[in-house]
Amino acid sequence: MNYYDDKHIPSVLRWFGGKHFLAPELIPLIPEHHCWVDVFGGGGHMTVAKKRSRVEVFNDKDQELINFLLVLRERRSELISALASLPTSRFLFEKWQREALPEDPFERAVRFFYCLRQCIIPANGVKSGWRSGKIKNTANDYQNAVDKLEAFEERFRRVMIECLDYKEIIKRYDSPGSFLYVDPPYVNREHFYKFAFDEHERLAEMLHHLQGKCMVSYYGDPLILELYSDWHCTTFKSKVGTVAKAELGQTRRDEVEYVFTNYKPTGSGQLSFF
Repeated sequence: MNYYDDKHIPSVLRWFGGKHFLAPELIPLIPEHHCWVDVFGGGGHMTVAKKRSRVEVFNDKDQELINFLLVLRERRSELISALASLPTSRFLFEKWQREALPEDPFERAVRFFYCLRQCIIPANGVKSGWRSGKIKNTANDYQNAVDKLEAFEERFRRVMIECLDYKEIIKRYDSPGSFLYVDPPYVNREHFYKFAFDEHERLAEMLHHLQGKCMVSYYGDPLILELYSDWHCTTFKSKVGTVAKAELGQTRRDEVEYVFTNYKPTGSGQLSFF
């Protein structure tokens, strides 16, 4: 079975390291399963791009992200209306970047989504400049994302939302019928989750003792390659950098995405070895 849904609504969450462009390549490698577990959910690109599983779990320890998803579910129309009324404005973006987040969950959700869509680097906890430009109409891009929020929420409505450490998620949801997608934070590239290499070692140790199936995606860090050297590995080429760079004639560097699985995938990767 190919779990890729070619009619899916793309995630409205811009996210550092999100798998929007790689999802069509990764999802066909997923085996049949009963329970889908997105361990480091982030922008939810893999969850929304796949066909529904009988049980679906989305997890991320970013409390602002989880608050946004909960507010979107509970007060969808009100939240969409509030976001649609906001201008694409450097003044407003920089004002909200300077200010502390409000205590009210609804107002926090508004600011979270607005700043995530308006910033250059879409990563929580990272100060970033305003996403202006002469190539892409960012105001139009923002409103298009707001327009998709209703469909995005409908896709997430039957997904269980967790906000736990990865170790707890794995313990709770691992089973012979589970499939865990693991896209861990990058060493020395991501600072919000503070995921040092020793944490990668602990993660790999847990994953090597799973009852269920698992896929781990990562760039070609030699230390990570060693941790999963006994797993099946499929590689894909990916472009790193913004689309605006390409439109300006600037070079977007190539990187190789490594996909490790504790089973032999039947999909079509670029290169596979054991």
